[in-house]
Amino acid sequence: MRAFTAVPGGYACELERAELRIIARVTADTCELLGLPLDADDDAARDDDGSPAPSTDEEILASLDWDPAAGQTPRDPALARLLPPASTDDDELAAEMRRLTEHSLRATKTEQLRVVHDALAASTGLVVVRAGQERAWLSALTDLRLVLASRLGIETDADAERVYERAGAGEPQTPEDELDAALTSLYAALTWWQESLLEAMSGGAS
Repeated sequence: MRAFTAVPGGYACELERAELRIIARVTADTCELLGLPLDADDDAARDDDGSPAPSTDEEILASLDWDPAAGQTPRDPALARLLPPASTDDDELAAEMRRLTEHSLRATKTEQLRVVHDALAASTGLVVVRAGQERAWLSALTDLRLVLASRLGIETDADAERVYERAGAGEPQTPEDELDAALTSLYAALTWWQESLLEAMSGGAS
């Protein structure tokens, strides 16, 4: 994964095929979490010959397949991060606002995630954020990071530091350790990737 740089008509960076596949998969899974799954087949979730991705990736990412939570208040903590209450002081107001706005918020987030997913699915290595799509990309990457942060138990900077330290403590000893390390690496990569886009947009990228 390389940093974004400004190009005519937008911003571009290079990703390895495995990186394209994993980020596209997480993007599609987040749409499923929001209850509006993508309809198109995910070309980025397959190898060059069109066969399914290796089982290793499937096993590591299996826990990222989530069903949308039912009811007014999301039971899934990751979904609750994506769809926070409009008020923390007035439960009745929060419920009414959720009833009025949640569907449109889900739809907006899904469309932003689709912009990212479509770009990844169409790419063979070069990813382009086209002029006018910057807001969709930044919002979608923030949502991906919110979901991963929820799965990792990150709510503060101190939590993030503990997660990074745990992931770097040594070779994973259990499947849970392996998954934790994989999710931590993905969270860190997406954080850096989003920051590189912001830097390129501000003219700070070289």
